[in-house]
Amino acid sequence: MDLLDLNRSSLDLNLKLMADLEEAHLDMATPCAGWTVYELLRHQVDSTLAFTAFVRGTSPDDPADDDMVTAYRAATDAVTEAFRADGVLERRVEFASFGTRPGKELVAAHFVDNLVHAWDLCRAIGIDGTLDTELATAAYRMARHYPTTPNVRGPGGSFAMPVDVPEDAPITDRLVGLLGRSPNWPA
Repeated sequence: MDLLDLNRSSLDLNLKLMADLEEAHLDMATPCAGWTVYELLRHQVDSTLAFTAFVRGTSPDDPADDDMVTAYRAATDAVTEAFRADGVLERRVEFASFGTRPGKELVAAHFVDNLVHAWDLCRAIGIDGTLDTELATAAYRMARHYPTTPNVRGPGGSFAMPVDVPEDAPITDRLVGLLGRSPNWPA
């Protein structure tokens, strides 16, 4: 599967999970420290709109809808269109506090973020969070290259510091551990 298809698969996974959410789920805690399910959804909408803006060289839009599931659906369509535009993967893009990066790194970061947030959502609502092996393996290979710098890991960074997970653990556990989550996080 190519990078654009990997990204779209992570978005579709989230959309499928979100379609089954109930009002009672929105106040539940998530593996993302301090975030409820609603705050996780809001982050996914806001960050997806930001990725679209990075690629287009514009300012991020505000969500078009107060319903985060509807807003995420619209944001995923916009980011997919932006990422699939001619030359995006090769073009250098200003990427928030990470500086100017190749477009393919931007798409990869979006993919990893959305895939891991699908796991967060599963765990928050108490369903099996085992990720598709192909998706989790691809995300793990990409995330292994993330630096341990303050803008990437730790307080104020995009991810927490890695959590120790055995080398022979399932790939989902290794991925979430690499990105600072305990695979045993209780729902």
